[in-house]
Amino acid sequence: MKKTLLYVLSAAALLPAASSCSFLDEEPTVICSDNFYTSEQDVRYGLAGVYGAMASENFYGYYYPIILSQNDDLCYFNRNTTANYPELYAHDATSSNVYNAWVQIYRGIKNANAFMEAVKDSEFDPDHLYYNEARFLRAYYHFILAQAWGDVPLRDYEVTGRDQVMCPATPQHDVLSWVVSEMEDCISLVNDDLNLAPSRITDHTVEGILARVYLFMAGATVQCSQDEKREYYRLAMEHAGNVISSGEHRLNEDYSQVFINMISDKYDTEYRESMWEVDFLGDCSSPDKWTNGRIGDLLGLQSTINSGFENATCNFAYGQYNGSLKLWDLYWQTDRTDDENAVKDRITDSRQDWNMPPFNFRGDANNRPFGEPEGSSVTGSLGGIDPVPYVYGNVRSDVDLTVAAGQRNCGKWRRMVEWEGLMTSKMLYTTINFPILRYADVLLMYAEAYNEYYGAPDEKVFKDCIVAIRDRAGIATRPFGEYSSQEAFRQLVRNERGRELCFEALRKYDLIRWGIFVESVREYNDMVVDVRFISGGTPTKSATTIGQNVAERHVYLPIPSVELGVNKELVQNPLW
Repeated sequence: MKKTLLYVLSAAALLPAASSCSFLDEEPTVICSDNFYTSEQDVRYGLAGVYGAMASENFYGYYYPIILSQNDDLCYFNRNTTANYPELYAHDATSSNVYNAWVQIYRGIKNANAFMEAVKDSEFDPDHLYYNEARFLRAYYHFILAQAWGDVPLRDYEVTGRDQVMCPATPQHDVLSWVVSEMEDCISLVNDDLNLAPSRITDHTVEGILARVYLFMAGATVQCSQDEKREYYRLAMEHAGNVISSGEHRLNEDYSQVFINMISDKYDTEYRESMWEVDFLGDCSSPDKWTNGRIGDLLGLQSTINSGFENATCNFAYGQYNGSLKLWDLYWQTDRTDDENAVKDRITDSRQDWNMPPFNFRGDANNRPFGEPEGSSVTGSLGGIDPVPYVYGNVRSDVDLTVAAGQRNCGKWRRMVEWEGLMTSKMLYTTINFPILRYADVLLMYAEAYNEYYGAPDEKVFKDCIVAIRDRAGIATRPFGEYSSQEAFRQLVRNERGRELCFEALRKYDLIRWGIFVESVREYNDMVVDVRFISGGTPTKSATTIGQNVAERHVYLPIPSVELGVNKELVQNPLW
């Protein structure tokens, strides 16, 4: 069972608590005092306020991983509107979504600064473990800002007066250099107890995230020399390699179980593949047990049930995001062996079956998946598409598995009652956790960094980092010789990242650092005319809008207009 933290009321805001398997299982309590660190328990309560910023709807609960980061070449918003929507790349600097995310991330930084100031000389943190945990989180929040907005104010001090509000933006490279310096210092100063993960960070988490930051710094948009970029690849390889060589993390043998655990509110202590997650508390059973997460609702399988919840197999979900036709083809035909490509009567990649399932859910009292086991003649619809035959579970020979290939809901976090529990009413908010770092990502980062640093891949890296992930997915892999050039291996890694990590708010920033963001998202203009996409309907209109709207300015988010009005030393990002 998830352990509930107390949360802290500061001058900045009331934040929900982050959970951790190492914290006491207590009812939330508010402490309204400026000097409340009279015990180690109080210090832990304060740290909860630093983590808690992530569990807000404005941060990882909704705005950052879904609205601002989810629309890439593999995932798209399946509604259509003329509103100021980042989901359709139709936003501008007045977007409330952009502003609210910006404010919440800086709120997390403010909480970290306040906590660090209060605890730095505390007798209740003699080894400075809590201090450096908050220090890492402060650096991570700055990374999120610099990655999404570019040049941003660097707030490494507690703002206590009006005169400190005015702060010019620090160049992106300088912010990221500060980030990695802070994180590097934290490696040996944070807790190494893996029992804290994935709710809280450990030294392995720090190194895994460092690999991510260094890869971004080596990317196309960060201004620095080629020699610096090569060194960043080396450092990314080093930190990812340290996680791998620790032997403390493995791939879960079942890809779907990684996400079932997040839906079920369970921590995997056997494989420890999920290295860091954002926890969402409560079960929505009462106002005091509310939650701020929309994972599984907006990013999940559509389920329009409005009554008869006691018989439901899936809780309510809007299912507003689809996997793209490009994602389908990455599974269906790209990097497949000849034998695999010859198999067209069934899905063989378990990730395709889990991430892009051929069903959503009925809106009737039973709310069961459309389709039945083999032998049934039941037909259903896929996300509003005309009824077509297909099955739930076993494959039937008369099924066309390519139906709605580019219009299937994201299935990664499905609100199945058997895992989430019965909500008993139309609950839009969920307790489903969201992954920030998985071991599979660490393996892929190591493979990418190795190839870029040495200018060519290595067969052992190929087997240990690529083939291992594909073996887990149940698919064969072509011989190393076909990927022995730097470019061939580079494309394989990029494709594998898409297949493995889709819907996890990483792809957009991968495309940006690879320098192919705009051209990749514009591929929707070609996808929507493919007969397999099923022309017409709202998803087609939405994908078309995204493909037509995306432009170079969308590499970065605009600085919110409200922030420009408050902080007179800030200037708007170029092209905005």
